[in-house]
Amino acid sequence: MTSWNELFNDEKNIKRFPETEIYKFVTTLEQLFSERPLRLWDICCGAGRHTVAMASFGHKIYASDNAPNAITLTRKYLSERGLQAELMLSDMTICPWPEASFHGVISWDALHHNTLGNIQRAIDEIHKHLIPGGFFMGTFKSSKSDSYGRGKEIESDTFISYDGKEKGIMHHHFNEVGIRNLFQNWEVIALAEMVIKYIERGSNFMEMNPFPYTKWDILVRRK
Repeated sequence: MTSWNELFNDEKNIKRFPETEIYKFVTTLEQLFSERPLRLWDICCGAGRHTVAMASFGHKIYASDNAPNAITLTRKYLSERGLQAELMLSDMTICPWPEASFHGVISWDALHHNTLGNIQRAIDEIHKHLIPGGFFMGTFKSSKSDSYGRGKEIESDTFISYDGKEKGIMHHHFNEVGIRNLFQNWEVIALAEMVIKYIERGSNFMEMNPFPYTKWDILVRRK
């Protein structure tokens, strides 16, 4: 069974280029909040591509992950670019800075790697540590994803993969009702289901496929 920490031992599993949505998120927050620097949290930061992208704006950046290798890679990536951030090894259900409050929080392709109960606890923890009017932006696997139903089902809509680079990794999938329930205490600014339908699946599909999976993109604000 593969662990998240082990995944980061292989360069092919390490993403270096940030999503363009991150830049839009930060610039939007800069327009909405006059306080400087902004305080931004990258939860489940992975190898640090989005931590570095946000740090390049000159704001106060926090990043956490439960994989020691992820924290090591993020620290190295920041150092190579002369940037700084507060880094902590932490489970997604806990904010490792108990007194911190953030203008914005992001999590990309990460929070769905858990049981529904723990995902809800993570979202509630994010809500707790945002300032009033603060924003969260994230992505979650859809129940229409090609990976739905692949693996051992450990609870409704949650599967542990049998194959691919994420063999042994947990994935929870959301339908629209589920994603809305997850954010029922928030103001939803934007919710989109990005549907990817594969017509053909060649050999080693799970290892080689470079394209996105069907997922939910969401931008919400703490009321």
